[in-house]
Formats: sequence, C-alpha cells, structure tokens
Amino acid sequence: MAYLDRYRRRQTDADLDHAVDVLESALADTAADDSERPLLLTNLGFAHLGRCIAHRRTADLDRCIHLLGQAVATTPPHHPIRRGALSNLGSAYQMRFERSGETYDLDRAVETINEAIATTPEGHPGLARTLHNLGRCHRLRFDIDQRALEPRTLRQLSDQVARTTAAPPTDRIWAGRTIGSLAHVMGDHHTAVELLDRAVAMLPLVVPREAGQTDGEHRLGEHIGLVWDAIAAHCALGDPRGALEVAELGRGILLANHLDARSELTDLQSARPELAARLRDVRDQLDAPDGQAAESVDRVEERRRLWAEHDNLLAEIREDPRFTRFLCPPRFADLRAAASGGAVVMVNVGSVRADAIVVTADSDPVLVPLPDLTLDDALLHGSEVIGAAYDTTRLAGPLRRQRVFAETASWLWDTIVEPVLAAHDTGDRLWWLPVGLLGLFPLHAAGHLGHPGALDKVVSSYTPTLRALAHARTREPATTRHQLSVAIARAPGLPDLPGTVAEAMDLHTQHPHTPLLTNDDATTARVAAALPAATWAHFACHATVDQATPSNTGLRLHDGTLTIADINRLRPTNAELAYLSACSTANHDIKHAEESIHLATAFHLAGYRHVVASLWPLADEFAATAAHRFYQRLPDAPDADAAAVTLHRVTKELRARFPDRPDLWASMIHSGP
Repeated sequence: MAYLDRYRRRQTDADLDHAVDVLESALADTAADDSERPLLLTNLGFAHLGRCIAHRRTADLDRCIHLLGQAVATTPPHHPIRRGALSNLGSAYQMRFERSGETYDLDRAVETINEAIATTPEGHPGLARTLHNLGRCHRLRFDIDQRALEPRTLRQLSDQVARTTAAPPTDRIWAGRTIGSLAHVMGDHHTAVELLDRAVAMLPLVVPREAGQTDGEHRLGEHIGLVWDAIAAHCALGDPRGALEVAELGRGILLANHLDARSELTDLQSARPELAARLRDVRDQLDAPDGQAAESVDRVEERRRLWAEHDNLLAEIREDPRFTRFLCPPRFADLRAAASGGAVVMVNVGSVRADAIVVTADSDPVLVPLPDLTLDDALLHGSEVIGAAYDTTRLAGPLRRQRVFAETASWLWDTIVEPVLAAHDTGDRLWWLPVGLLGLFPLHAAGHLGHPGALDKVVSSYTPTLRALAHARTREPATTRHQLSVAIARAPGLPDLPGTVAEAMDLHTQHPHTPLLTNDDATTARVAAALPAATWAHFACHATVDQATPSNTGLRLHDGTLTIADINRLRPTNAELAYLSACSTANHDIKHAEESIHLATAFHLAGYRHVVASLWPLADEFAATAAHRFYQRLPDAPDADAAAVTLHRVTKELRARFPDRPDLWASMIHSGP
C-alpha cells in the first residue's frame, strides 16, 4: 500500500511496479473469504490500470478488469469500496473500447459507471469524478450514434453535476467540462453554457493560495481547452457578451493576479481583514488533498460543511456595498473601454465551432462566425509552424520555413482575418486577442503572397486579455527617456549572434549617456540592477523557452538567465518600451496558452506600457535590420505611443524587400495601448 500511496502522489513507474508486485504477492496469500480481499483486489486493479495508462499494456488492462470484476462481485452492495471499484472498472472498460472498438466494452462501461453512481450517497465527493467518467463514455457513444443519449438523460446528468458541491474543485471542473461539452455537441447549448460557465468559474480555485507560480502553471495547464468550448457555447447561442465575460474569467488567471485585475482579494484584506482571513482558511481546507480519508462519511460531511461556509462567506462579503461583485465574472460593461481607439478582435476555435468577436468601446460586440476554421486545422498548422520555426537544418530549414509560413499566412487570411474585416469595419487600428493555440499565429501578417493582406488593411497589436490591455491604458506615458541597451553575442552552448552588439551600439549612439551592457558586462545582477531605472529597454540576445515550466523562460545573459520570475519582481519607474530582439519572446506552448506566460507579458507585468517581441526565432542579421529601422523611424520622444504604427511600417518595408519570406518579416509583434 505504501508504494501505491506514493505512486498516487509522485506518479513514478518504479513505485507502480513495486506496488503491483507486492499486491500480487499479497493476493496470492489471501484466502478467498478474507474480509480484506475486496480492498486488496481493488488496489491491485487500480495499480494495473495505472500501469496500463503509463505503458499501454493490454495485459495490464485485462488483468485490471478481471480483478475489479472480482472486487465488485465479492463486496457487499453498500460497502464504500464497491463504489470505487465500479467506477474504476467502468473506466477500464472504456479504455479497452478505445483500443479495440468493441461496443460491448463501451456498453459495459456505461452500465458499470451508472451502477457506481446509483450506489454513491448524495453529496459524496467522489461523485464528480464518476460523472466525468460517465460523460466520457456517453461522448464516445454519441460519436458512434448521435441518438444514443436521450435529452432527458443529459438533463439528469447536468442536475447531478450541479449537486457535486462536496467534491474537490478539479473534479467538479472535469465533471462540468465533460457533461457540458457533451451538451454542446448534442446542440443543447443552454445546458452547455450553464455547465461550462460553472466549470470555468471554478478555475481560480485550482490554484490554492500557497501554490507557487510553477504549481499554478501546471494545475491550470491541465484544463486547457475548457475555455475554448465555453466561449463557443455562448457563441452558439448568439451571446458574444457572455463569451467575452467567460473568456476573461477563465484566461490569464495568473496574469490577472499579477496585474491585480482581480484585486478583490487584496482589497478585501485591506477593508475587511477578518472576512479575508476566514475565506483564506476555508479555501486552504478545501484545497487540501483528501487522501485515503476521501471515502469516509466524516470527510464527506466536512467537505459539505466547508463548501456551505465558503458560499455563506461570499454572500456575506457581497452584502458590503464595496464588494457586491466580489469574485463574480467580469461584465462586458467593465471590459469594453479596453477597445478605445480602435477595435479588439477575440478569435476562438473550439471542438464544435469557431468565431471572432469584434469589440469596440462605443457599441455592442459583433459576433463573426468562422465556419472554415476548425480545431483540427489549427492543431495541424500549429504543429507545422512550430516544427518549421525550430528546424535548424542548414538547407532544408529555410526552405521549410518559407513554405510553411506562406501557407499559414494564406490559411489565416482565408479562415480568420478576411472574414472578420469583411464582416465589420474595424477601422485601421486593431488589437488581436487570440484564444488558446491561435496565439501561435501571425494574424497581423495574414494574406496571400503578392496580394493585399492584413498589413495593407490595419495596424495590428496583440493583447492576452481585455483586462491586460485596459491595465496598460491606465499607465501614464513616460516623461523622460532613460535607455538601457543589452547585447550578448556569445552565450555558452548557443550559436553566436555577431550582429547583436552592433545592434545595441547603434542604439546607444543615439543615447550615449544611458547604460550599455554587452557580453561580459551583461550579467544577470547588473541587468537586474539597471532595469528599474530604465524607461526604455532593448535586449539583443538569445532567449530560452521552458515549455514545462514557462516561468523559467528567460533572456540568456552572460552568466545565466534573467527569467520571467525575475522580471516579474522588478518594478521600473515610468517604464515605457521594451524591445525584445530575441527568439520567441512572445511565444508559448499550447498547454499554457490561456495564461500567456512569455517574456513579452513579463515585461508588461513589470510595468512597460509597450513591448515589441517575436513569435518565433529570428535570424541574427534580420533582427538587427528590423531593430535599426524601428528606432530610426520611431519619433524621438519620451513616450512610445507610435510603437505599433512604426513596427507596422517597418514590417511592410521588409515585406517589400523579401515578399516571399513571411518567416523573416512577420515574427515581430507589438503589444500595448
């Protein structure tokens, strides 16, 4: 049991193998009528199921089904062990169906999980996970036969999900997401919105107060795709306002915490510290892992009591006139001002449909369906873009990039940008707000080579959320220009960048009385010490992207990496512009797409109003040319409010010089007001 408990915590193969060996030996030594045998069968079945998931061994799966079947058969009807055994047995049948295609296994999965639900007491914390398993089975059935699930059964499942208030937040999210997505594909969009919105509203709870940045990134990354379908369900109802609100609630949660965009908790601590302390205490208890005590009646009652206390606390807090909207979803009325001076276009692709929503400050949001955009196509193009961008082969790499980025630009124009521009007059200033994996793509450069495209229609910028853009607008422009220039031509283990120092020297020549840190002088300590006084910062160096832990992504300096976590701790005074002439400084991996955790966002969080960054790796000589032209054409002023227009102009100039190489001229993007 110790090995199995440790596997549940650490997910290590060695612990799982030891658990199987020890439990198999114990089972062989246990009499058929021993009262402990059902528990032993259940644990051994779970261990085989875990090993099957880890290594896809059919023998483990068959053994799991045999063992759990025995556990169910030898356990009294209302024994708590039986419920867990039934649930896991149903999951094992479902897994075998997915491998074999035998509908018998899927039917057995539905029957077994339904029996598990029937034997689960009302309010049991394990009900949410079991409903999630049942929802997955019904979705598989629906994909085979769209008449397999009656609407009333769907409604019953929805009602059951609503009553899982004693379950841990993550399990409630999975149950709501699975049944909500099922309702979405069945065309019951009202039920889908109800369930998916509730699941999205739970996302902030999966990041407990004591969780660090890395833990928060991991926990939220497990729920990628939930917000996509929630947005799509609102769009299916013709409700762009609701779509915008749920997008703002469920995306950029860590970002919002840093920006204090969801500052209610901080404000509550200042105004009503006793309520804030009680709320923190209840949330900490709800976030605590259940362990083996999860099945106990006492723990079930305790979780019921805690959730009731949590809800009562929220009601008490909202009685205060200062906190009537405490931890409520953001309203469109509070978001629309972010679109001042142009239009914000949110673009989303879910599992069922894709849409754009055009937001302006003085009119209702406009829904633009995108029928030719599919999730499968987005995944395919995303994979192609990532593969081409990081292809380092000397001859094939450039040819691959030239082909892939030209094809991607055409696809973006046909499926997203042209339909948006044709459906609504966005004016000539536009902020793209791509949801999920769409953030990988250069929407600003969409178009067919040799024909007018996005660059000829609008000046584009990007924003991760409406709140982030609104926050940037609240900052006052700098009144003085204090330039910091940093360049690293050679970093251990990375290709040389001979053009970087000349790039920084060129800028320093224009501002000779400001710091210049190059090569050996550009240490992490010196750069971190110089940044707080820099209203403008220019970095010409390598960047490293840590996809597993995005907050470890950073700028490679002489003696180490200036990470996102480091940058977040800096608070420059009157910070205006950060120009990141480094590889992939506005890029993120798909799993963490909703949090927009990359270097460009880090510099915004540090206080910079405007950031210029790259979506994919830059050619050294081309990066230097782009930076030179940018600063040459940017007005010599303390503020950088012309940054977007200037970058747009430079991009068009480079396109004119290399018309068939969007991989060279489309990488740099602007974010800010």
